[in-house]
This record gives sequence, structure tokens and C-alpha cells, in this order.
Amino acid sequence: MREVLTNTDWTQVIDTIWTVVLLPVITYIGMQAGNYARAKRIDRYTDILYRNVLDAVKDVHETIVKDIKGNVELWTPEMQNRVKTTAKTKALRALTTSAYQILTAAHEDFDAYLDGLIGTALYDLKNPESSGKDPS
Repeated sequence: MREVLTNTDWTQVIDTIWTVVLLPVITYIGMQAGNYARAKRIDRYTDILYRNVLDAVKDVHETIVKDIKGNVELWTPEMQNRVKTTAKTKALRALTTSAYQILTAAHEDFDAYLDGLIGTALYDLKNPESSGKDPS
């Protein structure tokens, strides 16, 4: 046993352990940390986007929809699309370029995702007690 210990090239053993065990473990931990940071950034930008959408929907409701409300002739599908497009534009203009790029990369159909957020914001504004979110 003593002969094996004295004849062993410890540098080679340490290099092998480093290459086979430690390097893959460190690489895996680094990748997981990067994924976690990316997910947290997406969550933060998603929260910012939702607040922007909520503010845009409130603004569009106050400036456009209230004037049309009750007049069925003016509330056409074209006007509804115009109002939705206006809300989308206002919400997206409030985002930074990097936030927009990250969110569009994270959501395959970003336009549909944004439509869903607008629907959620409308619901939250109309039903503040059931949404659990503060509409202000």
C-alpha cells in the first residue's frame, strides 16, 4: 500500500478529479445560476409590463372609452381594435428596449400574450375585489 501511495502521480490524480468531477459540477451550477437569474429578470420585466398595461388600459378608458360608452353606433369592432392597439402601444412605449427584447424572446407569441394581459387588466379594473390586485 505504501508503495502505491509513493509511486502515484498525485498531479495526474488531481487533474483527473478536476476534469471528471469538479469541472462538470461547477459548469452545471453556473448554468443553473444563469437560468435562475434569467428567469428572475423575465419575472421582473413581466411585472413591469403588466403595470404598464394596467396604466395604459386605465388611460385609454379615461380618454377614449368613456366618451364612446353607451353609444353603440360608435363602439364598432374597428373602434375596439383601435382602442386595444392604442393601449398596446402605450404599454410597450413605457418599456425599455432590453425589457422588450427579453420579453419577446421569452414569449413565443408576444402579441397574443400582450392581448391576454390587456384582457386581464380589463378584468382587474372592472372587478378589483375578485382579482386580488390593487387597480390603482
